[in-house]
Amino acid sequence: MNKQQMYFLLSGSNEKLSLAELRALLETYNYSEDSELKCYSRICLARTSEETLLAIIRRAGYITEAGILIGIDDPYSPSYEYIDELAKFNFKSIRSTVVRSTVEPSISNRYVAFLRERLGLTKEYTKTNYLRIIFSEGLVFAGYPLAVINKAELLKREPKNRPFFRSIALPTRLSRALINLSRVKEKQVILDPFMGTGSIVLEAVAMGIRAIGVELDWELVHGAVKNIKYYEAKNTIVILGDSTTITYKNVDGIATDPPYGRAASTKGRETLELYDLFLARATESLKKRGYLVFMAPLSIIDHIYELLCRYSFIVRDEIYMYVHGGLTRVIFVAYKP
Repeated sequence: MNKQQMYFLLSGSNEKLSLAELRALLETYNYSEDSELKCYSRICLARTSEETLLAIIRRAGYITEAGILIGIDDPYSPSYEYIDELAKFNFKSIRSTVVRSTVEPSISNRYVAFLRERLGLTKEYTKTNYLRIIFSEGLVFAGYPLAVINKAELLKREPKNRPFFRSIALPTRLSRALINLSRVKEKQVILDPFMGTGSIVLEAVAMGIRAIGVELDWELVHGAVKNIKYYEAKNTIVILGDSTTITYKNVDGIATDPPYGRAASTKGRETLELYDLFLARATESLKKRGYLVFMAPLSIIDHIYELLCRYSFIVRDEIYMYVHGGLTRVIFVAYKP
């Protein structure tokens, strides 16, 4: 595959999660570290193939756009060295973004105005053939977009748009991120031992991954099956059962959000006991060199670390997600050596 320098634009809602998702997807598609991933605020650069780039955007939850990097410049003292390269792309318009006000509006506006005048670009935004300009950390990045995230497609499967909905359901983008952090490839098998209404199962199937969903609550199982049928999500297995007692063999990855808090039933079990039993089964079910991705409340983080160590997992990452004043959740990315 022909590799070239590409840019990836990250979501601003949770930049650490976006970056972790990008790293995981590059690793999933055998990204070589011979060309280091270099990141700035909300934009990362990597030398990879167009095929890999398209696969990443097709699966992404928090990576919003990607394309060919044409050049990098200093907007305060511009050289426009890359400007001769722009002719080959036949641009019709220009679209610019300033990340977190890292470049003053007068500077960014002047830079964009020069390019528009020099290239004869329209002020009206066109959906195709547009020059992408991104200002971040005192630099300007010029690129040719190859793919953007399909927000409309993701919206179709948002919890509120499903035939069966409960407030505990994970949002579509977060479900995708958890799956991607597990490094599971298309046609492999992912397990969600606390399936709930089926969020992770639905997104896994949409990404070409086979899914096993397990749930103890009959009402949720019935609802999840209703959602799965509605979206015609094939290659799924739904089990009414207790994931603290069921063991599987060599699943490729595990991604889940165990129940905790007032809105989620734990069937009488204490939260710490639930995580203990869950992780004991997970280490038996996951294949060697597989990833376990799960969420837990910040209040029990020390206990979670103790359990992961006990069951021989290596923590590769943890990402914090503020929910409200009484709850911060932590996404754990654990590796089974």
